[in-house]
Amino acid sequence: MSDHPARPGPATVLLTPDGRITGWSEGAARLFGHDAGTAVGAALPALLGRPGAAEPLAAALKTAASGRSWAGVLPLAGAGVSVACDPMACEDGATAVALTVSPPWAGGLELLNEAGRRIGSTLDLHRTAREIVAVTVPRFADAGAIYVLERLLADDDLPAAEADGSAVVRRLAVAFAEDDPGEWSREFPVNEVIVYPPSTPYARCLTTGEMTEFGGDAVQETLARHTGRVLDGLLDHVSLLAVPLWARGRALGFAVFSRKRGRLPFAAADTALAAELAGRAATCVDNACLYRREHRTATALKAGLLPAGVAAPAGLEIAHRYLPARSGVGGDWYDVVPLPGDKVAVVIGDSVGHGVTAAAAMGQLRVAAHTLASCEFPPAEVLRRLDSIAQDLDAAQFATCLCMVCDPATLRCELACAGHPPPLLALPDGTARRFAFPHGLPLGVSDPAHPAAYEQAAAQIPPGATLAFYTDGLVESRMRNIDEGIARLASALVASQAGSLEDTADGVLALLSDQQGHDDIALLLVRPAG
Repeated sequence: MSDHPARPGPATVLLTPDGRITGWSEGAARLFGHDAGTAVGAALPALLGRPGAAEPLAAALKTAASGRSWAGVLPLAGAGVSVACDPMACEDGATAVALTVSPPWAGGLELLNEAGRRIGSTLDLHRTAREIVAVTVPRFADAGAIYVLERLLADDDLPAAEADGSAVVRRLAVAFAEDDPGEWSREFPVNEVIVYPPSTPYARCLTTGEMTEFGGDAVQETLARHTGRVLDGLLDHVSLLAVPLWARGRALGFAVFSRKRGRLPFAAADTALAAELAGRAATCVDNACLYRREHRTATALKAGLLPAGVAAPAGLEIAHRYLPARSGVGGDWYDVVPLPGDKVAVVIGDSVGHGVTAAAAMGQLRVAAHTLASCEFPPAEVLRRLDSIAQDLDAAQFATCLCMVCDPATLRCELACAGHPPPLLALPDGTARRFAFPHGLPLGVSDPAHPAAYEQAAAQIPPGATLAFYTDGLVESRMRNIDEGIARLASALVASQAGSLEDTADGVLALLSDQQGHDDIALLLVRPAG
């Protein structure tokens, strides 16, 4: 079974000057829905059930038979198809006409171009579904809906399909023509989960991977069985298509399009266009599903690895905050590690990138940093060993990191830095400055033959001062460079220093609220107790 139904291609028909079919291409079979055995020998308008096409077709054939090519629109399908009629000389001296229809038909090219522009502008699954129905209703259909298999949205990895062949799907988007009853949006709510039995056209299109055409009575029957309600207006939708959404060799769900009385029912040309639309839509839905699963996995991984609580040693207060980005999960992390002698190690870092890879790298480095700090290695040695670990990660992730060991009794600190933004110190006199800041390469940048060297600096936390550790999401943006961002953070830290340390953390984030949502943000504050 292929990922998508066959793409529409040129349709060529060989005709005698009086309109009898002598040749019928595969493209014509796909377009008009008749095989060559049925078509050859028949009159084209009669074969297609288009008696109104007989007169204009005859005029076009007459022009071509006279030796001149003809091009225009003929009512052979839908609202009309673009046709070229070219004269051909046969071996017996007779004249034949080659009639060629080039897809897309009846404005399909413009519709496909618009679909390419508008569908897939985001990785949000619901928005992608809304974009699909917005493009197709009312230009292609009077109503449209997108359904995705519920098992693809479940938390389980690769959940099994239903054994009885039924389709359990979630309605992600729906659109109706303006003259349809307003209450229909309540009858077909977004996010409703429906079970369609194997006998329904919806389940059949998923099972077979082929488009299924049916009428409004099937919708009415399904709705009545599902809800016990009858909507008479559904019977006005006389031509419906259930179009499977396939990507990477698997079914994702289906789209449903319908046309009402007074509009030409779906013809073979329309189904070819629907197949093309479904192929493009399925790719976008698949991308959104993959992103959703990756984002959920990364979020769960990150939540499980960040410390739920931090125990501050006697003599120190510690407040911490983590704010995820609105889209994507970054590699920000921090930890506070109790050490013998009532000392404490503070580690903060940022793995480059977003998603599962960054979160997994963050998790490995955080666990390694916690272990190394617990072994009472000095900060520079912690970073040197973390650098070796980062080089061995499968994802070859780079990361920044800052490690500090503090003795609360003396407020003396030892720090080492691997490419991380400098810690800030807000003093009781209303000024702020950078804390001791030894420069060093980010983790994973060096190679085993030329290992990175990390310096270690000593510093003292003044009584009443607040020491701030943070990640670049709090100070860097498209609007300003990192130095400007650090200056803003210093001002926010000074302005928020009064009150408890928890209030200070909240105040800093409130003053820098414009930074939130673009990237992950980690903030960790340390203040001498008392």
